[in-house]
Amino acid sequence: MSTCLQLLRLRTVLCTVLVIAGFSANSAFGQGNAAAGATLYTQKILIGGAQLSCQDCHGFAGTFRELRFPGQNEAMLLARINTAINGNAGQVMGAYSVWTAQQRTDTAAHLAVAVAPPAPPPFAPLPTPSASPSPAMFASTAVGATSPVVAILLTNSAGTAITLGSPAVAAGTGQVADFKSASVPAGQTTCVNSGILQPGTSCSIGFEFAPTAAGDRTATFSVNFIGNVPSRTLTLQGTATGAGGSTAPTSSANAPLNAGAGALGWMNLLGLLALLGIGGTRRR
Repeated sequence: MSTCLQLLRLRTVLCTVLVIAGFSANSAFGQGNAAAGATLYTQKILIGGAQLSCQDCHGFAGTFRELRFPGQNEAMLLARINTAINGNAGQVMGAYSVWTAQQRTDTAAHLAVAVAPPAPPPFAPLPTPSASPSPAMFASTAVGATSPVVAILLTNSAGTAITLGSPAVAAGTGQVADFKSASVPAGQTTCVNSGILQPGTSCSIGFEFAPTAAGDRTATFSVNFIGNVPSRTLTLQGTATGAGGSTAPTSSANAPLNAGAGALGWMNLLGLLALLGIGGTRRR
């Protein structure tokens, strides 16, 4: 690359003016064929034992190695091309001395309108590994007890390896304190921080349900990945019973209206009727 830089040194203003004057008789400025110039600019020729093109040294639009500067028109670009070729006889740019005046003008016309190609769009996100089961359901468990382990299987369906984050699993919303990390069953591969999931492979994340209060309990956790891979949300659900397996006591406010109506209740009712003279023997 240093050779290219040396061969494209700027010449003096006087040299540039002389070159422009010398070529003005052969090719009028603004008469170049940009399409033909694009072909010439990308055409490879043998230089120093290697096949090279102008674009190889100067980039798509000539912005590398001092060939093109912002605001230059075709005439300015032609002068710069001629200066580079004529001033480097026997060197890399000297190999283009065989170009005719029209070919040089065409190349200048191409550079005058060439623009760098648009930047490529960002890489599309990779598919997030699937999770199964979803949601993860736990057996009914008493408050203070711990359920059997439920293992959630993550599977990489992408065509490339995916790396888990660190931490790989983070708490989300809900009763997260009721769901504990646990070892996965034997024979399953544990998902670990910064672990790599090759295409088509799986790993497991284990959870236990250890409720702290009775009722339906739900929580979410996120599985994170490195790079352009969206996180995966895990939903965990379980029902907690009261300590010892009983459900939470029913509030007296919601008890049936006739609750407690046993033998004692009937006796109280009969006594009340007797006082009112209802149901007894009437005196005449």
